[in-house]
Amino acid sequence: MPELPDLSVYAENLAPKVRGKTIELVEVHQPRVLERMKKAEFMEKLRGRTIHDVVRRGKTLGFLLDSGDRVDVHLMLTGEMYYSEVGKPAHAPLPCLGLHFTDDSRLVFSDLHYDLWKPLNPKMSIAINKKERLGMDPLAPSLTPEVLATISKRSKIAPIKALLMDQKLIAGLGNAYVDEILWEARIRPRHPASLLTSEQITELHRAIRTVTTDAIEMIRGGLQGEIHGEISDFLKVHYRGGKPCPRCGTKIADEYFRDRTTNWCPICQP
Repeated sequence: MPELPDLSVYAENLAPKVRGKTIELVEVHQPRVLERMKKAEFMEKLRGRTIHDVVRRGKTLGFLLDSGDRVDVHLMLTGEMYYSEVGKPAHAPLPCLGLHFTDDSRLVFSDLHYDLWKPLNPKMSIAINKKERLGMDPLAPSLTPEVLATISKRSKIAPIKALLMDQKLIAGLGNAYVDEILWEARIRPRHPASLLTSEQITELHRAIRTVTTDAIEMIRGGLQGEIHGEISDFLKVHYRGGKPCPRCGTKIADEYFRDRTTNWCPICQP
């Protein structure tokens, strides 16, 4: 599932392609992608509108329209975007939604999970002005070590991994990058967040900034302007269970934590 670094680069690469373009035609191939909104209403709100910008909002992409509306796209596990220049078709594996612009370029959203023969969950979703309570952005200057300490004390028993993945507290981090951040900060995933020392909070704050900004640079270089694809071969512990820790050589632990694969080093993260 794309997280903060991936989505930051997607938005960065996509914005110059669609900024200032007017939507001439909206094709809804899979109405379920629109959640509760009716197909006709969605199409009416987008037709004739101009895209002002594309931004990242937590773990979603926001398309800002000249009407003041915002189209929120959550790619979930396998959602992808395909952009085609003027006169060139966008070859998307399983189109869910297509936006055709007045200059004959187009943007297509695709998700193989919408294949009726592969009823997997969760699926990509698209909404207009989705109402959700988003937590602080991990890269925002306002997320200081002091604020992070306050957030960490919200629950006496919550593990630090669960807290960092709570989108209502901190928006943008997911399973993979939380594993990487905790490894960088030398904190075990199940450590109670409320019991972190001031030194650990400082180190965790540094790790959040370091891991996410470094990942953005790696993904930016790997995608080279594209708006789909996964660049993750630089991750140090996530999905590397059983392999040696890059720091101490100990075998990386592989376990389930709240129905998710969690990887960490038993020696580096005591």
